[in-house]
Amino acid sequence: MFKRFGASSGIWKPKNPYTLEYLKYLHGVLVKNETVTDGNRKLLVEALRAIAEILIWGDQNDSSVFDFFLERQMLSHFLTIMRQQCGSYVCVQLLQTLNILFENIRHETSLYFLLSNNHVNWIITHKFDFENEEIMAYYISFLKILSFKLNPYTIHFFFNEAAQEFPLYTEVIKFYNHSEGMVRIAVRTTTLNIFKVQDESMRAFVRSRSREYFCSLVDMTVYESVSMDQFARSAENEASNRDRLSDFITEELDHIHYFNDIFLIKDRKLTKLLLDILYQRLIGPLYLCSLIPSRRCDSTIILTSVSSLFLLSQFLLTVDDSQVVNTVLSSFFFDNESDIHHQWIRSRNGDLNLVNIEVSSEVVPRIFFKKFLCCLDCELNDHAAFYALLLVYAICQNKGVTEDLLDAAQISRNLVTEDAFDQNLFNSLLSVLQLSSQRDTTVRVVTVELCCMVLRWLLLAAKDESVLHPRALQQAEDAQSALISFLSSVIYTEELFLEMFEDEYYQFERENFHLAAISCDSSLLLPPTNTPLSGVAITKRLTSGSEERIRRVIQLYFHFRKFIFDLRGEEEVMLPLSAHGAPVADINDCINLDNSDLLSCTVVFNKAERQQRFLVADQIQLILVEPDTKRLGWAIVRFVGLLQDTQMTGDPGDSRALHVVVNDVRSRSGRTSEPLLSAKFIFDDHIRCMAAKQRLTKGRQKARQFKLDLICDLLGIARKQFNPGCNRNPFRIVKGCAPGCVRRQQHSRTSPDLRSSNSSLNAVVPDDPKPGTTSAGSSVINLDNVKDV
Repeated sequence: MFKRFGASSGIWKPKNPYTLEYLKYLHGVLVKNETVTDGNRKLLVEALRAIAEILIWGDQNDSSVFDFFLERQMLSHFLTIMRQQCGSYVCVQLLQTLNILFENIRHETSLYFLLSNNHVNWIITHKFDFENEEIMAYYISFLKILSFKLNPYTIHFFFNEAAQEFPLYTEVIKFYNHSEGMVRIAVRTTTLNIFKVQDESMRAFVRSRSREYFCSLVDMTVYESVSMDQFARSAENEASNRDRLSDFITEELDHIHYFNDIFLIKDRKLTKLLLDILYQRLIGPLYLCSLIPSRRCDSTIILTSVSSLFLLSQFLLTVDDSQVVNTVLSSFFFDNESDIHHQWIRSRNGDLNLVNIEVSSEVVPRIFFKKFLCCLDCELNDHAAFYALLLVYAICQNKGVTEDLLDAAQISRNLVTEDAFDQNLFNSLLSVLQLSSQRDTTVRVVTVELCCMVLRWLLLAAKDESVLHPRALQQAEDAQSALISFLSSVIYTEELFLEMFEDEYYQFERENFHLAAISCDSSLLLPPTNTPLSGVAITKRLTSGSEERIRRVIQLYFHFRKFIFDLRGEEEVMLPLSAHGAPVADINDCINLDNSDLLSCTVVFNKAERQQRFLVADQIQLILVEPDTKRLGWAIVRFVGLLQDTQMTGDPGDSRALHVVVNDVRSRSGRTSEPLLSAKFIFDDHIRCMAAKQRLTKGRQKARQFKLDLICDLLGIARKQFNPGCNRNPFRIVKGCAPGCVRRQQHSRTSPDLRSSNSSLNAVVPDDPKPGTTSAGSSVINLDNVKDV
């Protein structure tokens, strides 16, 4: 019926391999080839792979398949092969088969049979060659798959209470410090699945075997914290260093999230065990002691205050278990050096060791909190202040912090008397706002934004208005006045002030403060840089040059304006810069062009794309239209852009042509964004070309002047009189016939290159001077007599 089972033959493959008969054949192959030789290795690998496929099919379709597998104890054949020196090739296939088998078993009965006879525990404790990467990968994956099968009913297949043996746990934690990241992740996943099983006898065993594991894991976190600190304090703020520091941060956060996952299991005894180890080996001796810059001996390990505050804030942003959080914060707010009994030192061979220390006789009350307040001082720089603010924010937002603790620390939102709030902390927060508005300050915009967020939480979330509310409002208004004083001196002298103002407002509205990304941004952990070549956003670094200083002041103005409005409970009504009620044209609008000045032109985008259009402009917009074939004297808008963002240059090779580029805030702000329009306008002759250039130039001047006047009104400063000269704007729109949304008609959109650009200025513009004689060289064209070319 079947081919012989000899080692020299290849494995037989029927048309339908998913049958009990084929499994019997494969069992025969294993029986005939119990001794592994060079000649039958390939045969055994093929048989093992085929067995796994049949078992998975049988689990879902035919119970007799599994019955045969268990009746003949085929798993024991796996062990027989494994006990021999079968080589990595066969071992890899055995582990792969076991992975496939256990991952795809769905019926509990089948799983129970597989776990019986203690075969799985023997496989777990088998001495594999873990130097082989494939064996290591399949083995750790096998353990992880088994951990997902754990529950109160299956736990006793793995945990022998009488013998106090739990191979799945004791073996997997041996790889906690493996060099391969995926192995470390699998270890954490497996241990978490074990911790979650609600079996008290098993949990007692796990706790008894976890102290050493937790100590080793926390010590590894200490070592990574010290390595990260050493790198961050000495590296320049450039791209490759930021990438490397990001790797340090990722490893650190992985540990913190793992600790938090253990706390979330809510095993009270396990939580206490881990908390004691964390506090005695990491939080107290390293995080808190590093806030005090003095060393008790030369070999004492001390982090920079920046790294210490960063790590503390990350811990509190991640962990919200009430027992853990309140233990850490109680020490932070109220303890002193005498409450820390250990410290980390570096031995002569470079290793880190935790040693006991003598209690100091001179004790400064609340020393950790007082040193934290010193970090809020921004006189020299705001590097430490940023992370001090981040720590305050983490404390404020942490759900595990009790109100009693916040009341005792005098930072609760429910305190309504001035004396009941920690004045040193509040004054430090206000000093950040005050220093940020000074010229040549080293306070970055991101620090001010975070400070405003902290003050909002303290002041606006209270049930009643705090007595500190007026002080914060006054400080913010004073800082805003200083910023306005600076802007008033450059608003009309800086040529690109309008672009800078609109660009920064666009970024301000578009970019939200993403705490998760900001809090672990490596560019902020490295020393602040002041060069744009570093690739760091201007909000996260110091400024360089007059333009960046102006942009920084504009950014700060927007933040202070929003903060002041929030404190007052008011809504923004003047931003974005616009006035309501003015008709403006949009793409596909049908507009009335009676008595309007038009210039016919050919718009050339590239060699292959040319469009015949009429050029129209009012006081704020450049408009390209084509005649409406259904209504004489009307036209369909095909492109609109703002005159204020329009640039024109002549073509040296063609006196009839103008190169026109129209931008907007989106195209200017994006690194790779293209302008709204970049094309060559070819007119009938050089006279019309000169007239078009003159009209667009004067229109641009008037539009920009009007927008700057709006900015003056926003800042509350006097406007500067604009004198465009005695000539009227020849590109006129007769009053009452201004282009706008006179009647919107639905048309299919044209080329995506012709996009709308009117969203940032829907403004009322003063009327044109009275119409006079048409300028020399200009032509008035009535669309009644014009045909679309």
